[in-house]
Amino acid sequence: MDHSCSLSFELKIIRARNINLKKSSGHLFVRCYLPAGGNNRVRLDSQHIPSKSDSITWDQTFSLDCSGTQDSIKCLKQGTVLFELRLRRSTPFINGSKLVARAEVSWNDIMGSTNVEIDKWIVMIPEKGRVYDDVKPPAVQIAVRVQEFGEVVERKKSSVRRWDECGCMDDGCKCNSCVDYEFFAIAAVLEAF
Repeated sequence: MDHSCSLSFELKIIRARNINLKKSSGHLFVRCYLPAGGNNRVRLDSQHIPSKSDSITWDQTFSLDCSGTQDSIKCLKQGTVLFELRLRRSTPFINGSKLVARAEVSWNDIMGSTNVEIDKWIVMIPEKGRVYDDVKPPAVQIAVRVQEFGEVVERKKSSVRRWDECGCMDDGCKCNSCVDYEFFAIAAVLEAF
């Protein structure tokens, strides 16, 4: 008998502070990389805010659902979440974005307890790699809510199964790679306020 569980993860990117872009113009956004297992990551980009705004506020929520075995969810929780504050220039002929600051945070540091919303400032390291004593480092305020659901699913131990028995989407599956499908079935829903 294998135990499966699912995780509902809600990330709200609220605002940024201590952003010093003297000569740069463009649009700021937050890029977030969430662990997805097997050295894979899911990338989320926030809305773009003009860098010259008085208040750099997004108030944008991302909702993700993930399901897998208890071991796969445990492995997911051991990963890190990467936050990047980026600048996309307004000039149309310059593509891409420039890294302004970044922070890599342990999943457990931002997750807290399940079924509780955590509001936290993520202090970042500027792209140049250092912060002077008289300057506060850039920071992004986030709110995180995680709900974990556990359930027991009985599985047959046969090596050959019908497509609809194992639950994976691989036609003719012998379920050797079913964990890939089961590990991180993710749906990202962007809910802008």
